[in-house]
Amino acid sequence: MEKTASAFEVRRSFGRILQEVAAKGDRVVVERHGEAVAAVVPIDVYNQWKRSRSEFFERMRRASEQAALAPEEADQLAADAVQAVRHAT
Repeated sequence: MEKTASAFEVRRSFGRILQEVAAKGDRVVVERHGEAVAAVVPIDVYNQWKRSRSEFFERMRRASEQAALAPEEADQLAADAVQAVRHAT
């Protein structure tokens, strides 16, 4: 379950929040002044994100090699792809 908590509440109840994240798989979005600034997620979610990110950049590297792009062109292609992914979420 995704929850939202203020930074103050997270400071006060960090142990309980960690327990809920670990035991129930909750995800907690931390807000400061009503704006989301961070998230506390189960470690499996974080590790999956890291793997996905690494795999994405590895695919980009292989694609740039296969396309025989100049390093600057490959960098621009990667930057464009990252921008597209960030705007899709």
